[in-house]
Amino acid sequence: MTQEILFKPLNRPVPDISVNKRKDGSYLIESNIAIGDYEKNVAVYWRRAAEELPDRPFLVQCQPAADWPELTYAEARDQADRVSTWLLQQGYGPDTPLLILSGNSLAHAVLSMGAIQIGVPIVPVSPSFSLMTGDYSKLKYAAELVGARMIFAESGDVYGKAIQTILKPGMDVVTVGGEAHGGLRFQDMLAGMDAALVAEAYDKVDRLSLAKILFTSGSTGMPKAVPNTQGMICSALKMHELIGEPRDPINNPMITLDWLPWHHTYGGNVNFFGTMRLAGTLYMDDGKPMPGMFQRTIDNIRRVRPTRFSSVPMAFSFLLDELEADEILAEAFFDRLNVCNYGGAALSQELYERTQVLSIRHTGYRMPFGTGWGSTETVGTGTAVYWNTEKVGLIGVPYSGVQVKLVPVADKYEIRIRGPHVHDGYYKRPDLTDQYFDDEGFYCIGDAVSFEDPDSPEKGLRFSGRVSEDFKLSNGTWVNMGALRLSIIDALDPLVRDVVITGHDREALGILIVPAEGLLKRSGLPDVARSDVTAVIKDASILDEIRSRLETYNRRNPSKSRWVGHALVMAAPLSVDRNEITDKQYINQNAVLENRAELVRRLYEDTASDQILTFNE
Repeated sequence: MTQEILFKPLNRPVPDISVNKRKDGSYLIESNIAIGDYEKNVAVYWRRAAEELPDRPFLVQCQPAADWPELTYAEARDQADRVSTWLLQQGYGPDTPLLILSGNSLAHAVLSMGAIQIGVPIVPVSPSFSLMTGDYSKLKYAAELVGARMIFAESGDVYGKAIQTILKPGMDVVTVGGEAHGGLRFQDMLAGMDAALVAEAYDKVDRLSLAKILFTSGSTGMPKAVPNTQGMICSALKMHELIGEPRDPINNPMITLDWLPWHHTYGGNVNFFGTMRLAGTLYMDDGKPMPGMFQRTIDNIRRVRPTRFSSVPMAFSFLLDELEADEILAEAFFDRLNVCNYGGAALSQELYERTQVLSIRHTGYRMPFGTGWGSTETVGTGTAVYWNTEKVGLIGVPYSGVQVKLVPVADKYEIRIRGPHVHDGYYKRPDLTDQYFDDEGFYCIGDAVSFEDPDSPEKGLRFSGRVSEDFKLSNGTWVNMGALRLSIIDALDPLVRDVVITGHDREALGILIVPAEGLLKRSGLPDVARSDVTAVIKDASILDEIRSRLETYNRRNPSKSRWVGHALVMAAPLSVDRNEITDKQYINQNAVLENRAELVRRLYEDTASDQILTFNE
């Protein structure tokens, strides 16, 4: 008898939930594990780590140069206290937010810590607000809404134009390098220390104190401002503590390589503060899961050898192509790895299986995968898969202290959420708040779920896409976008990175394919084609490969809601600046369809073209 290959042990609890079905057909689900007490100031975590392990690196900045700048826990606490001193001496407080324009950096971290621990809110916004939009409309909206007193940018040269666009009398401008633009250098904020002054302000912070304001991506209009209080962040960290790996900074220190931006809730809350909670080390990856940028991540993996790898599904697609082709790289990746996590979108079954093949070869174990569901409005926390499972697409069960409500919608459920980690309203926008909360105080995020097994709810919930993204074909058949997208990606892996689905009010489904980088190189298209959203791949051998796989897929999926009638392969990559893809690499399907309307037209009208794959029932 073949011996079962076990998962690498993680010592996590088993799911324990209560499920209550109500008369209206909705469900209430919550954890039976009490959340208990939690901190009132997130600074507790880095202060504790600084006392226990003062010389341990907290943050390390990856870069092409051999020497990587780092910040130990002792240095981070000292510099944060100095920033706090400067802010207090300059009269900063709860009503004087700091607007942060730049990406992840050591200075960004220290400024954030120094502000948050004394009750001065930070407002990290996407660098795309400053660098990728000609009229700076989102940046101007954000600055005006929050009433920032300080503008921080890593480089005065890179962000100078954006700074001048939003600068008003009385605002401080702080930069690390480049032209000062009449402002201050970040180093100037580290000159003095008044421990008593900092301690007094620190003690006044409580769970209602505003720690930060995060903006949503604004993919369908102006971004929404989400207040994150100390209580929201600290309760979410306690939730992760109850189901995460046990804290063991001496015998099992956490080492993570992470590119996720800190203006996003998962990178800036779950990963940034989560590293402090475990007294671990966060290597700030200067790579991204994008063509031309992932090689830096590969180089960093060779050097870092992380114990945890958390990213979006697209990163696993890039990574597996490299691991399968490079045995030495695979050995480095799996050397100390204990767990993988994915979020932002569902991982395909094919990517999961490919990872397990490599894990067994290099560790003798299957690799645990964790994932979950949450949003900016819930500090990235809501439900989680923290037990071993071979299934992907699950989002798990609620964390301790979390209650979710499932409201029937067609053949699935809209999921709503409440708990101490959920915001109670958008910043200075009561009109938006009224739209997103129901009469029981549940936040209505707009996502759909289904039970993995209705008879065994503890097996978890399955993500079923956005309620608003599902659509009907012309024959009235509903199309479940979330599940369909994953099944098509599985069928086309490893040829594709992702797909955009079309077919609203049409007779058949169509797909716009985002090709894998290797496929794009094979196409022989000039670089200029990659800037043209109407350009498509015409290489007959590539189209034949995709046609063959789609024919197999269609034979297995004959129903109108899953059968693909038309396909083409896009040459131009998805664009952050055009809202087609978010900073965390999640596709905004509606924006792609709007921006590439000409491709959709060709998909259905130019079916005689040899660039369009057309299938007959």
